[in-house]
Amino acid sequence: MSTGLVDNWLNTDQFGAIYPFVGTEVMLTIVGLVFWFGWHVWQHQKESAEFESDLENIKKQGGVAKVLEGESSREMKDTVG
Repeated sequence: MSTGLVDNWLNTDQFGAIYPFVGTEVMLTIVGLVFWFGWHVWQHQKESAEFESDLENIKKQGGVAKVLEGESSREMKDTVG
């Protein structure tokens, strides 16, 4: 029964790498780095859009002080009952 390209396991010091996709390490690393960088750019855009939406919502509610006042009164109601 064959376990790949190696027929004789007695001289293991004479053959090189035997793992799958030998020779694609550089290409896979580049693909991984491009994917990682692209994900960060996409995530930044999504979070920036969400942040801008939150700022607009706060402005519509009357500003930061008004929103925080509403939050504190809501927390008091939850705590007191």
